[in-house]
This record gives sequence, structure tokens and C-alpha cells, in this order.
Amino acid sequence: MDRARATDIIARLRAAGKTMLSECDSKQVLEAYGLPAVATRVAFTAEEAVNAAEAIGYPVALTFNDGPTTRKRGKHIHLNLADENAVRRAFDTLAPAMASEGVHSIAVRSMVQSGGYRVVIGSTTDPEFGPVLYFGSGGPLGEALRDRVLGLPPLNTTLARRMMERTRIWSILRGQHGFVPVDTAALEQLLVRFSLLVSEQRWIKDIDVNPFLAAPEGFLVLDARITLHPPEMREEDLPPLAIRPYPGEYAGT
Repeated sequence: MDRARATDIIARLRAAGKTMLSECDSKQVLEAYGLPAVATRVAFTAEEAVNAAEAIGYPVALTFNDGPTTRKRGKHIHLNLADENAVRRAFDTLAPAMASEGVHSIAVRSMVQSGGYRVVIGSTTDPEFGPVLYFGSGGPLGEALRDRVLGLPPLNTTLARRMMERTRIWSILRGQHGFVPVDTAALEQLLVRFSLLVSEQRWIKDIDVNPFLAAPEGFLVLDARITLHPPEMREEDLPPLAIRPYPGEYAGT
């Protein structure tokens, strides 16, 4: 994990007066804590979008890099773009919505082949408990099933597993009912790292990683958005953690 990298990104954006991180900035913060993200690049013009797509490799998806957090396919996101012409058409379609919704750039991301399971990982700030974690089924299916559980950071692997065991998708992730299993031990470690991010980067108000791809081959952040506390918030007024983290000076190998 590269804590300093995440701290620097957040400090730079706070200095610029931003509270909503773009998709690319959010993924960089998550990657700094060891959560792998799908290849994503920023484009401001159609030509830059084509160059990014060629560097990443087709097929790609185009979506808003900043702006609204709720995105609709066809209006805010275009998937499975197979060549230069498709990328240019998608960018031209997105351009009018960019102007009307205050979006400044486009995210060009690699398309992940079908397979695996979509889950959601996130955190929000509760007025009583401070930062709270959530985990469950992701994507449109997750919204329909309302399959989401809560937990308090920081986690260890036992607490991470207990969170996952309370969801409906847990049996699928383990390979029951004929489904192909994923590496649940590795997923526990990723949840622990995510909880450390929430515990250590106190200027973060909310994180939503949805969908997070859990596949037999590995794990990937497909989409993510991080929100910071407002600039007028003082450090001493940040909501405290409900559980005090273990003192780092007493930990060793």
C-alpha cells in the first residue's frame, strides 16, 4: 500500500476546493491501497479519447469522468466500443450532455469480458457512528435485491468474512449452487485494505465502488466515486471512528 500517494491526491484536490473526486482520481486513491482498478484514462477531446482507447486496447467504454454519480447507459455511458469510429460517435453523443451537466472530461476505460460477479464496496459517514462500511451485491441486481450489510472500520480478516457471510451473494462467491468460486481469502484482504483507507484517510466522507468485479481470475474496480468533507470542515471536527484502530507502533512482523 502507498498511503502517501493517496494522501497527496486528496490534499491536492482539497487545495483546489474539490469535494467530488473524478472517476480516475477515485481509482488512483483505491489503487494506492492495493485495490486493483480497470485501466482508465482521461480524455478532453474526441482525438484524445481515440488515443486513449488505442493505448488501452479495444473494446472500451466511454463515460463521464466527473459530474453526476448516477449514469444511464446511452446518455452517460457507452459500452463495447470496438473501433475508432465507434469511439468518435460515442464522444460526439456525450458532448452535449457534458456541456449541460457541467462535465469537463471523459473517462475511457477498458471493457472487462463477461464473467464473475458484481459486488458493491463502500463507506458512508453516519452522524452517530462516524465512518460505516457496506458490502453486498452490486450493479442493477444489487439494487433489486437490496443485498447490503454494514460494518465498522477498521476490519481484520475475521470481521471482513463475517460481513460477507451476512449477504445473499456470499454463497455464490464461495461456489455453492454450481457457481464458480472466487478467492474469498483474497477478497477478505481487499476488504481489510479498504477499511484501512477509510480509517486513515479521514478527509474522505463517502466512497462508492459499484460495481466491483469479483471473478475467479481476480478482482477489479470497474467504477468508483469518492466524496470529501467540505473545505470549511476543520480537522478536529471530523467524525471520529466508532472503533479505535490498533496502535501502529505496537505492530510488527
